[in-house]
Amino acid sequence: GKNKKELLKVIEHYKNEPNKKAATNFLLNNMGNKFAYTGELLEHYDLLLHVFDSLYKHKVYTGDPNVIKETWDLLTTQYGPLLINRLDTTYDCRILTSDFLINNIDIAFTSWKQAPGYIANDFESFCEFILPYRISNETIELYRKDYFDKYHFLVDSAKDNALDLLSRFNSEFSWNQKYKTSAKMWDYPVALPISKMELCHRGSCRQLCVYCALVMRACGLPVTIDRVNCWGNRSQGHEWNVLLLKGDSILPFDPFSKERMQFVYKPTKIFRSMFSNNHLPSNAPKAGEVPSYMINPNETDVTDQYGPTHDITINCIYPDYRLKQNKYSVICIFDNKDWIPVYWGTIQKNQMTFKKMMGDVCYMAAYYEDGEIFPASDPFILEKDGTIRLFKANNQKPITLKLKRKFPRFKRMEQLSYQMLTSSVRACNRSDLKESTPLFKITKNPYDISDSIISINQKFRYVYIDIATYRTGNIAEVEFYGKKNLTEPEQKLKGKVFGLPETQTNTYSMPMDGDYNTYFSKPKNTRGYVGIDLGPNGHSYITRVRFAPRSDSNFILPNNMYELCYWDKGKWISKEKQIAKDLTITFKDVPSNTCYILHNLSNGKEERIFTYENEEQVWW
Repeated sequence: GKNKKELLKVIEHYKNEPNKKAATNFLLNNMGNKFAYTGELLEHYDLLLHVFDSLYKHKVYTGDPNVIKETWDLLTTQYGPLLINRLDTTYDCRILTSDFLINNIDIAFTSWKQAPGYIANDFESFCEFILPYRISNETIELYRKDYFDKYHFLVDSAKDNALDLLSRFNSEFSWNQKYKTSAKMWDYPVALPISKMELCHRGSCRQLCVYCALVMRACGLPVTIDRVNCWGNRSQGHEWNVLLLKGDSILPFDPFSKERMQFVYKPTKIFRSMFSNNHLPSNAPKAGEVPSYMINPNETDVTDQYGPTHDITINCIYPDYRLKQNKYSVICIFDNKDWIPVYWGTIQKNQMTFKKMMGDVCYMAAYYEDGEIFPASDPFILEKDGTIRLFKANNQKPITLKLKRKFPRFKRMEQLSYQMLTSSVRACNRSDLKESTPLFKITKNPYDISDSIISINQKFRYVYIDIATYRTGNIAEVEFYGKKNLTEPEQKLKGKVFGLPETQTNTYSMPMDGDYNTYFSKPKNTRGYVGIDLGPNGHSYITRVRFAPRSDSNFILPNNMYELCYWDKGKWISKEKQIAKDLTITFKDVPSNTCYILHNLSNGKEERIFTYENEEQVWW
């Protein structure tokens, strides 16, 4: 358009410099589909960033205080929701000036020549991962020279070690400048330009990845973003940064982290963000034939850089008219609620073929039409070694399932329960809790609901859990059981709840509210406890304490209604509904050789498919 003259000036400027001329051609040849989201609506929502800035100046660096939610709700009420389809688009080729591009190219070459020897230093890597002036859909700003001048010392001081390099950027941006994640910024649908990141110091995973890549590229480092659209054993996906190293090796890391990223969950397909726009295979489907997020010309499949992959072929067990009509299929994983496509494949002679698939994942092949999927196979396990284990429900060999959970226990939940370790159950007959008697000490990590038998021949009025001073507690529920007379049956004890300290949130009354989703937590290095006063006439022998740590409450909850379903012939079949009477629930005469899902119809949302092997749930 009208900006053609500006772009031609750049070509003319570098006509006698072959490398820079080639770099110019690379940018111009791939610029056509690059744009930023703009518009008045984004300007209104800048108020949220100013609130983050105020919190930062008051040394509030983590979490999203109530004022953030209140501000977002105010903006939504006044201006409407911040949605992509309500924003304008401004294309780079129509606005970028020759001065901007020349400045960007010159500083990119300067920084590249001063980069350490362990990074990928070939010209192709330079063009893809250092030269580009943008990463995502952020508004473009002239920042490269300032950031090179300001932060190149971090690179200079880590000439020999890539992990040392990460550590120095981590120290500067995570610790000195306090760049942190924000849950609310997940609702902010576009990447932030440099100036707005400097204002709020907060972002979603994606926004922090963009900022980290921009900063490190300014310092001559080939950095981009890799992503997994959906994990193989839980919902949602993830994005992270990756540093390209010499010898075709990579160093993946979360933005401004000091360590190599280790997968907590199972990856499926992994894609890398590229500036060039020619990364679709020659046989790639067109829009509408598969979900649009699978056919991005600015991404390349790098799954095999993260582990062994396998090309697999699956028979179409459930053929229908789509088998003859469609050339393409999709391969799906379960995302806690539905089967979600993660990649496309081709259909030939009643078979579906998928390339470079990661193993140790449960998949299902399917047809795709008008935004919906239709099973073409039963679910199957692609083992680590590439072998395929097909499921087919066997009603002739039923099994009994004794279930403990409806969702796997991930490490993040285990870490929460650590905070109850070394806490002790104590009892006494003085309101000041002096001269108390220890009844039990928590010495093993209480992952779910735990019971402890107590035997002591003395009556008490006050019974409580005393939290270790150096821990936060994280107690979701506690119940005390006892007898007024040794000849009576045991019963749950009731009384007036007491505790310490007084807090505005996560109060000491919460472990007594019957809700496993609320919990009592105290600051570290302060005294804390929660218990009950049985009253002047309520002295009892304490016989048992049942307690649960803060968790996702996905274990079996007594008195909740559960439904077991199994997969058969392309759909979920309900086997039975039951009210749980204890901490496990048993279903008999269930078809074998298939996958299952357990719904809690009374409480909770998270659930995950599983197989039943050697009398244990195996999660997928």
